[in-house]
Amino acid sequence: MKIEELLEDFTQAPKPGSRPGSLKRKAAAYLGKSAGDKLSKTDLRKLLAKANKMKKSTIKSQRQRGIQLARQVSFVKNMSND
Repeated sequence: MKIEELLEDFTQAPKPGSRPGSLKRKAAAYLGKSAGDKLSKTDLRKLLAKANKMKKSTIKSQRQRGIQLARQVSFVKNMSND
C-alpha cells in the first residue's frame, strides 16, 4: 500500500478572494474591505484611481502592479452587466 493512499486530502475549495493576486484581495488591501465582499462601481472607481496613481511611480515594481491592477479593474468593469 502506498503512503499517498493513506493520506487524507483536507484541502477545501478556495474561498472568494483567497487566491493571490485576486481583485477582491487587492480591494481588501487598498480599500479596507474584507476579501469576500462584492465590489461596487464606486469601489472599482477607487481602485482604478489607485492604479493610475501607482502607474506614475518611479519605482518599476510599483508601476507594474499599477498596470496589472488597472487591467483587472477594466476587465471587471467591462464584464459587469450594469
